[in-house]
Amino acid sequence: MAMDELKKAYETLGLPENASREEVEKAFERVLRKSRSKSAGAESGETEYEMKLRAYKTIVEHEERSKINEMSRKRYDKWGKFAGTAEKIDDFFRLYRTHVIISVIAVIVLVAGTVAFINHREEQKRLAALPPVDLSIMFVGNYMSDQNRGGDEGLEQAMTAQFPEWKRLEVLLTYLPPQGQGVGTTDIAYQQKAMAVVATETPDVYILDENSFKWLGGGGVLEPLDEEAEGVLKPLLKEDSLVKGRTEDDTEDHIYGIRVSDSALAKELPLAMDDMIVTLRIDSKNKDKALHFIERYLEPGVSAK
Repeated sequence: MAMDELKKAYETLGLPENASREEVEKAFERVLRKSRSKSAGAESGETEYEMKLRAYKTIVEHEERSKINEMSRKRYDKWGKFAGTAEKIDDFFRLYRTHVIISVIAVIVLVAGTVAFINHREEQKRLAALPPVDLSIMFVGNYMSDQNRGGDEGLEQAMTAQFPEWKRLEVLLTYLPPQGQGVGTTDIAYQQKAMAVVATETPDVYILDENSFKWLGGGGVLEPLDEEAEGVLKPLLKEDSLVKGRTEDDTEDHIYGIRVSDSALAKELPLAMDDMIVTLRIDSKNKDKALHFIERYLEPGVSAK
C-alpha cells in the first residue's frame, strides 16, 4: 500500500497519521451516526459515507498487515536463516488445520442454514398473523430487563398493557455500557453492537439514559420537540423534564428529549434503569402515538394497575 494512500485515508477521517486505533474507531463511529441523520438519504451523503468507509478499511487493513510483518520479523529473529523453512512448516499446519476447520464449518453452516430457513418461514407466518405495530420503541443505554419477569418479552408485554387502546407495541432493548468506567473488550463489543443496531433500525421512539442521549443526540437522528413542549405537552412538563442538546449543524440548543424517570408507569416496568429520556426519531411513522406515549408517562398518578 502506498503511503500516500494511507495518508489520504487518515485525512479523509480528519485524523493525523499517528492517530491511535481508538481514535480511528471513534471517528468512524461519528460517520455511522451522521449516516443516520436526516441528510443521510441524499446522494452526496451516501458518497461521503462510502468514501469514509473505504478510508476506515484502508487504515484497518494497513494495521493488520503491519501485525503480520511484525510476526514475520520475530520469526526471523528466532530462527535466523531457517525462518523460511519454519514459516513453510507453520503455513503447512495452518493450511491443513484450516481445511479441516472449513469442512466442519461448512457442515455446520449447511445445517444451521436449513434450520434458519425453516425458522424464518415460521417466524414470517407468526408475524403476518399479528396486528400492525402501533408504536415501535428502542431502549438504548444502561438498561436490563428483569429475567424473573419475562426478560425483554416481559418488558414488551408490560408496556403494551399500559396502553389498552393499542393492540401492539414493538420493543427492542439495546445495551450501551455506562461511561466513566474502564473500557474492556466486552464493553467495546457492546458499543459496536449498539452502533450497528442504531444504524439499521428505525423505531418511532428512542428511550435513552444520559450517556446514550449524549452519544446519539448530536447525530441529527432525533426530532426537535420545541413546538410540542410549548404546545400539547406544556401542561404536563416540569423544567427538569426538558432535555436539551444540539446537533453539529445547530447554533443553539433545542429540546430533544423528555425525562420521565419519575413516572409511575416507568417505575412499574420490569426494567433496571438509572434514567429514562423519551425522544422521537426524525422520520417517525407514528408521531401522534409517540407524543401520546410521552403524555401518558407524564400524567401524574397514572398507573396500569
